[in-house]
Amino acid sequence: MQRLRIFLKTQNWKVILVLLLLTGLLSAPIYYHRIAVPVDTDYGSHVAFAQQILDPDLGKGVPLSHPILQYILIGLHLGSGRLLGLYASLMVLQVLVQVFTALIIYFWIGPAEQNHWDWLRAGAAISLTFVAPIMLLAFRDGLFYYGYIGLANYHNPTIHLLKPFALLSLIFASRAVSNETSRWGTIGMAAALMVLATWIKPNYSLAILPALGLVVGIRLLQRMRLDWKMLAFGFYLPGVAILLIQWLIDFQDIQSGTGIIFAPFTIEGSYSGFLAIKFLLSTFMPLLVLVIARRRLLQDPDLLVASAGFIVGAAQFYLLAESGDRMYHANFRWSGQIMLFLLFVVTVRWYLRQRVQLKAKHFLEKILVYGMYLAHLIAGVVYYIYCMVSIHYR
Repeated sequence: MQRLRIFLKTQNWKVILVLLLLTGLLSAPIYYHRIAVPVDTDYGSHVAFAQQILDPDLGKGVPLSHPILQYILIGLHLGSGRLLGLYASLMVLQVLVQVFTALIIYFWIGPAEQNHWDWLRAGAAISLTFVAPIMLLAFRDGLFYYGYIGLANYHNPTIHLLKPFALLSLIFASRAVSNETSRWGTIGMAAALMVLATWIKPNYSLAILPALGLVVGIRLLQRMRLDWKMLAFGFYLPGVAILLIQWLIDFQDIQSGTGIIFAPFTIEGSYSGFLAIKFLLSTFMPLLVLVIARRRLLQDPDLLVASAGFIVGAAQFYLLAESGDRMYHANFRWSGQIMLFLLFVVTVRWYLRQRVQLKAKHFLEKILVYGMYLAHLIAGVVYYIYCMVSIHYR
């Protein structure tokens, strides 16, 4: 209790209030527009699933492998005395998730003895919820989303809902490989986040579990201590259990011909060309920071876990697909998106904390990193405007 009082007393609540208000005010128009106006999005299908849960007579009530979004919408709808419809509940939820994500980033960046530091980390937290790939090739192919590994996503509610919970889970994942030993309460929180994130959308778990295996191998070669209890009970047991249940729900009908196949570049290549260039345009800033941090990459648990997670997520993005009728649903695209978002957050946090007091000899490095981040942010503003004026998100 004493620790909580100290924490509350030491916060810059003016900055936090600005962060909350600004994130909410900036995100509300885009979600209102994309949900209230008939445009090309996935929102309608998710609302229809929620309606089926509320009233099974509306449909056959197909079991959902990741139904958390629907139950949250139903909770908001019923909790408001049905004053909020399902679409209005979805608008409220999308804005709240963006605010929650920015708040997590702000607190995770943490305090520092620097002038205007709280404003700097607030700016980073807000902007990280809007950054996008640098879609320079839009001048040639007219595509703002396809072919890139997306960051800002204004058409799919579950990948958006996944972000804050995946970020919290990643913090625990880094702890598991950083020479720390966790108590059972902490392990329980990690397990709860893993279950929740997987039920929201399985792609984070599909990426982080193999990534942690890769990191564990590296740590063993380094002869570093690992938190085996956290890894087993906080990640692998809950993650594998929920993924298995989802597999049984999604692929229980063997006759449907649906499964997971190795199909290199088949899906993304069918939507767009220039995949190699678009990969670089999607990842310029975090890759630049990883080059700068290359000598510390294998020692820093945050950078190591996020990098391994992105490698796995990008591999799934480009190489895997579902067979049958769901092939072009492109559901492995979400693995690359969630892990790139986490890599952005981790690399921005690392750079701010490690390089905020750069000397003159690092001036060009600062210009390059901040300039590249600004390019991603400007691209995010462009994509925001595009999604406001176009019925498409592509």
